[in-house]
Amino acid sequence: MVLPIARSFHTQTPYGRLKGYRYGFPDAPAIVVQGGISATGKLWTPSGDGWWQSLHRLFADTDDYQFISFDYFGGLGGSDCPDTPLSVREHSNAIHHALQAVLPDESLHGWIGGSFGGVLGLQYALDNPESLERLSVIGAAHKPSVHSSLLRYFQQALIQRCNDSQLGIVLARALAMLSYRSAEEFESRFSSSDDAFEYLLYKGERLLKENGNSSRSLFTHLTPVLNEYSINPEPIETPVHLVDFTSDTIAPPSLVTELETLLPNCTSHVSVQSEYGHDGFIKNVPQYGTSLTHFLFETHLETT
Repeated sequence: MVLPIARSFHTQTPYGRLKGYRYGFPDAPAIVVQGGISATGKLWTPSGDGWWQSLHRLFADTDDYQFISFDYFGGLGGSDCPDTPLSVREHSNAIHHALQAVLPDESLHGWIGGSFGGVLGLQYALDNPESLERLSVIGAAHKPSVHSSLLRYFQQALIQRCNDSQLGIVLARALAMLSYRSAEEFESRFSSSDDAFEYLLYKGERLLKENGNSSRSLFTHLTPVLNEYSINPEPIETPVHLVDFTSDTIAPPSLVTELETLLPNCTSHVSVQSEYGHDGFIKNVPQYGTSLTHFLFETHLETT
């Protein structure tokens, strides 16, 4: 059984010290799990407040694999914050460097990436074709959508131009939360726009209260990266499982479908009907969980 109890570790990389977490038996084949830019490596906790807690029930009953996750450079966890933002390739290379230190043969059975973690998974598969057996990309694509880039530009503008630096963080996070969810959810969840606005401000204030100065680096070191990356999927031979969400404006289904056509070995593409927008990768685990576990644990994969 993979308990929701992590053993943390630190690895020195060319970009600074990276903090990681391991779940399960350390000698078992490894699966990396990475979430969005505000994620930490605390995927699952006994108290049920892990960053991707909904994923744990898919893997709790297995003792055949270990799961590894990392805090991001410039993120909310225990990794360093470099002086300048890293590129997607540098983030991927840092994780590869850390895995070389903790895995004897450097090989990964799989990579599960949601949002930014999916982008990193594509880059990792491109840069390390021999060391990754299978990759699941959930709510992510090979390039940013124009709509999502505009939203992030406005987040950065709030950080840069707001005279009150703390207010800038609160408003930038509120705008990010608005972009993660769908119009349908806001209509069904809130009776008025005032209530919705108060909720978004609360989420921004909570981020600032819980993370202090680290909150700012989300918008100075990680958000800009998602506007600047471009990954060529055509050389990626690793078998890939794709999941998109119908109401996602950050990684819209049309962009994920484009990714599917460019990948030489996309074994499955699941489109989930969701009212949760981009956050469907966290909220809709039951809707794509069966396809994910089938992809990860089937011995033979056939290209469709």
